[in-house]
Amino acid sequence: MSDKDAGEGQAAPRSLKSRLVPLGIIVGLMVAEGVGVFFLAKSISPDPIQVRGDEVGGDDRIDGDGLAEIEMAECRPANRMAGKFVMFHIRVSALVRVEDYDRARDLARAKRARLEDGVNAIIRSAEPQHFNEPRYETIKRKLKKEFDRIFGDEDLIREVLIPQLLQSGPGV
Repeated sequence: MSDKDAGEGQAAPRSLKSRLVPLGIIVGLMVAEGVGVFFLAKSISPDPIQVRGDEVGGDDRIDGDGLAEIEMAECRPANRMAGKFVMFHIRVSALVRVEDYDRARDLARAKRARLEDGVNAIIRSAEPQHFNEPRYETIKRKLKKEFDRIFGDEDLIREVLIPQLLQSGPGV
């Protein structure tokens, strides 16, 4: 049996070029499809709305009563509730009159550390039942009193908002 007879039963090995051509065609088609989808989506989507974060007047920052929202603090205090160590992640905002917005914003920026310290102290000292209230009324009342003390003005803050209060820890 010769080498010629032994090779007849096996297919000749394919060259590297013959393997890469189909792969190149597939990759090219996928890229063309991606580019087409991108430009189609871009052409039918609306233009973004330009909003400056330091301006009062954004639709979500002023309500119908002429009140504006200001972010006061974002903290991660801990509390040992009923013998369990619980970590919190809390964001606190406040409603102020539109005419007081600039003054309140400047005070909040200037007193950021005092505000965060006050929030931390209130959360650390809160009782377990305060976190079970549906709207956190007790915590909000204590935060407002603390903010009034820090700002030296009982009329500046109209209402305290807690848009985020997450608990984490053993058993939570």
